[in-house]
Amino acid sequence: MIVRPTSQALCALLLLCSAGCGDEAGEALVTVGLTTDLAVGFDIDGVERTAKVDGAVTHSDHLSYAEGKLKLPAELSLPAAPDGAQLELSLAAFRAGEAAPLVTRRAVTRVEGGRRLLLPISLDEACAAVTCAAGATCVEGACVDPFLASAALSDYDPAWVVTAIDACKTPASGDPALELGKGESAFASLGEGEVVEIEPGPQGGHHVWLALRVRGLRQMGSQVKVAGHYPALAYDVPPFTSMITLRKAGDHCEIYGIRFQVDRGIPVETIKGQALAIEVVLEDPNGDAATAKRQVVIAP
Repeated sequence: MIVRPTSQALCALLLLCSAGCGDEAGEALVTVGLTTDLAVGFDIDGVERTAKVDGAVTHSDHLSYAEGKLKLPAELSLPAAPDGAQLELSLAAFRAGEAAPLVTRRAVTRVEGGRRLLLPISLDEACAAVTCAAGATCVEGACVDPFLASAALSDYDPAWVVTAIDACKTPASGDPALELGKGESAFASLGEGEVVEIEPGPQGGHHVWLALRVRGLRQMGSQVKVAGHYPALAYDVPPFTSMITLRKAGDHCEIYGIRFQVDRGIPVETIKGQALAIEVVLEDPNGDAATAKRQVVIAP
């Protein structure tokens, strides 16, 4: 049950660093809602972040997709700070193997006692080729002042992620949709009733390579479930599930290299030449889902 590319099981949100609630001395919190329309694991592989309170660095680290630490959208809870303190977050997103960042972003605000603010920050694909003057930052392809007044920010609500910017789930992507195809290293169409070859797997059994073309579901943290049924044999192939990361491909997203074992619990000679009904369900962390079905014939 191997899906390529793979990722570890994801939640809709990831708490990247934690802090306690404001105390009686008037400390306050700012929670960053970090999003991107870049494909994590493909367009960008790592993000460096640095947080400052009144000019002093309080946190700095590197989040790597390869190490399972970069999962977007995500929450970054900045350290509690005294009322009126200035908080600054600097981000730099990198492609795998490249020393220069693809996109950078800064955001500055002042905390407000008694409130937990939500500071939305996006790493925008439109900023990849933009260089801003000192003191400015790029947002949606334009250089702007990085300061955001606390009065302009909303109070923190965990539901922010439902409408968060995503590489594969955008206002233009429409309702969730799923197309079932084939392919180990690229997506190819799979026709109804098409004869498909099977391959022996590295750990036994025989499989077909499946691929998906996706719209309207999140890039990271979606769960795929694949099941099969041989009508003439009255036999259900045991299903499998896996968490996946989608690759952005123009106006849609894709994944290929989904290995589906078609002879689990049944002799391989029995299934040759048989029709196999395949059903794939893909559900994202928001609970949105799409289903695709195809009947194929196992090559005799």
